[in-house]
Amino acid sequence: MADPSGYKTFSPGEVLDAAEGVMAYLMDQVVGVYADSSARATAIGTAAEGQVSYLKDTNLVYLYNGSAWVEVGGGIEWSGSTANGLGTYSSSSEIVAESTATYDGTTLALTTSGGGIQLDGLNSSDANTLDDYEEGTWTVGATADSGTITIAGTQDTGTYIKVGKLVWIQCHSDTSAISSPSGGLAVTGMPFTSYNSGELSGRYNHMHGTLAYCASAFTNGPATQLASNATTVSIFDGSGGTAVANAADKVQVGTSFWLAGCYVANA
Repeated sequence: MADPSGYKTFSPGEVLDAAEGVMAYLMDQVVGVYADSSARATAIGTAAEGQVSYLKDTNLVYLYNGSAWVEVGGGIEWSGSTANGLGTYSSSSEIVAESTATYDGTTLALTTSGGGIQLDGLNSSDANTLDDYEEGTWTVGATADSGTITIAGTQDTGTYIKVGKLVWIQCHSDTSAISSPSGGLAVTGMPFTSYNSGELSGRYNHMHGTLAYCASAFTNGPATQLASNATTVSIFDGSGGTAVANAADKVQVGTSFWLAGCYVANA
């Protein structure tokens, strides 16, 4: 086996002087390395070829595998079920792999620009675990019980932010065409289906909605509701009486839909 360039081979018990070089290796011996200009290194025993190593002045570690020197990586790697785990110290000299990371300090700070915590819909069954964060867009549409309403293609994009199951949406979209709309009016395309049962269900989700440049005025302003297990927000004429009225006939070309608010998603 050829010596690595610039390194000296020595025998068990032989002392390497500082003047002879900073590093040394030996094929069948444990390596000795001195640390500074006054230090001296001694070969201290025998070892199998696969255990032989040497250090370079670049702070890299090399192991001899029986036929070649192989660079050892700068970190610890795990395989199998612990490959994506967290390394923790079980003693002053032993690191173990953990599948769950627990932090019991007071402040966790991420200080490098461009960094962050990425949560991609981890679907935890624990109600107290934050398992999702997203920012994105959704396509705004409008429907009537009868007839059609077309949203301008240049203004049919809404935005959303989702934190866990809580979704914030907003849009400002204009009508580009209609065909005799009447009956119920709705904005379609919510980015996530609303919660489908209990007190978090969609029937409790009332957003802030405004229609401008309408064919006729609302009696008491528009009222909005996102039903359970739905992606559609209904818009009514909030008359203030015992019932709400349909509002599709108030839409004309140029009518603007302004909608913003929160709702609870089903997942």
